[in-house]
Amino acid sequence: MALQKLSHATLRVPDLEKSVEYHKSVLCLEEVTRADGTVYLTCGIDGMFDVALTAGGTGCESLAIAADDEEDLTRIRKAVEAAGVAVRDMSDCEPGVARAIEFDLPPQGQKMQIVLIDESHRQHYYSPGARQKNLRGGLAPQDLDHITLRAGSDVTTTMNFLCDVIGFRASDVVEFPGGQGRMAAWLHVGDYHHDVAMFAGAPHETLDHLAWTFPNIEHMKMMLDQMANSDVETEAGPGRHGVGNNLYSYFITPDGNRYELSGEMPRCVDRKAGPKLWRADEPGIFSAWGAPFPESFKTGS
Repeated sequence: MALQKLSHATLRVPDLEKSVEYHKSVLCLEEVTRADGTVYLTCGIDGMFDVALTAGGTGCESLAIAADDEEDLTRIRKAVEAAGVAVRDMSDCEPGVARAIEFDLPPQGQKMQIVLIDESHRQHYYSPGARQKNLRGGLAPQDLDHITLRAGSDVTTTMNFLCDVIGFRASDVVEFPGGQGRMAAWLHVGDYHHDVAMFAGAPHETLDHLAWTFPNIEHMKMMLDQMANSDVETEAGPGRHGVGNNLYSYFITPDGNRYELSGEMPRCVDRKAGPKLWRADEPGIFSAWGAPFPESFKTGS
């Protein structure tokens, strides 16, 4: 029994058709299907959708973590209900999802789903050289990488819920100066450094960024060139993070949500090791190469 990885996310966008066109023509994703005012798009590697877009503002509507089997769903349902949080069965599952449960993450209320992927989409591993969909999307990201949420004025509540109730492990934690609460945390369920991260933010913010996997910095450069040719400016990067140490480049989509191009994510091989603790005023958290923390990063969507 195990949780696998971040499967997909649903984001709110102000203009659905313009957003779909941007994701297809600039980010090179492929539309999978539409249902009930939601459009599902994929990178193509595993055939599953990676992001769903729905009209109505900005931010994170929901995120989904893939599970191994029914026992995982039963175990997590019991743990979430024991923590006093209501669990909903998703009777009308999304494309490629066989079964799912859903609950609201404290304190911001993003919907979190634990999903069983339909057998038609499950393989022991997925080959980047054999896309199941989006066969001509050579410039597209390889996969959905991670999501970073906005979790209120202190991320401790969300971090503890995910770790103590769902089974996440913390890789890095940033404490406010003086140790009064936590400003940020990076958590994982699989082998990679983070599947879900979180930053402190304003009460109305739910999303810091959604990140996409790129195989190397050369591929990232080509995507950044394509975005620049579409009048989308880079917000930060390319660079290498201090926390996590992955390659990064950030931009704000025309929808108003922040995306990250991510590469070379390190693996967490010692599951018994505790997280690395940082102070918020420590240098090197954002960039291992010395780039300053961008002023624009103080806000999410």
